Amino acid sequence: MRNSQVTPITDSKIALEALRTGNKRFVEGKPSTKDDSADRKETVDTQKPYAIILTCADSRCSPEIFFDTKIGDLFVLRNAGNFATDVELGSMEFATAVLGAPLVVVIGHSSCGAVNAAFDKPPGLPEKLQSIINNIAPGIEGSLDKLAATKANTETVVKNVKKNPIIQQQNTHVVGAYYDFATGMVSFYE
Repeated sequence: MRNSQVTPITDSKIALEALRTGNKRFVEGKPSTKDDSADRKETVDTQKPYAIILTCADSRCSPEIFFDTKIGDLFVLRNAGNFATDVELGSMEFATAVLGAPLVVVIGHSSCGAVNAAFDKPPGLPEKLQSIINNIAPGIEGSLDKLAATKANTETVVKNVKKNPIIQQQNTHVVGAYYDFATGMVSFYE
């Protein structure tokens, strides 16, 4: 169990290793013993997340679970297709500049409906759904298959996040990752 005397993680390498270790526990079916009630009480007045996660809104894509983390460890942003508009970038600026999170991880995943739709280009989508596809489509152009499109989308978002002046000013480390539903494994790439 964590206590208020624990020093928050402020180094991106240590943060990335914490995510890898948590994912390994998840994949092996050996989650950490945690007391969510105590963790909640300890984070009532403050938060010190060590990672900002931008991932998909897919109901199967829950970073707090597949990284086996505690309340307050992750600052999670989600939308269909894990892309970054000014809203997500502004949230990242807050999490890094104000909360001190040293790491951003952009996570794509297997069977992503939003990326698959951008790849397939089905006609007649509702206007708001089409706006999601329009955000994804330029970054996956030229992809040969849906897996390549998912990875290209993540890489495009990583590049865009890295261009953000606050992310640069704070020396926030930005990496991409891929979550495989079948194995539970998160593969990081930089």
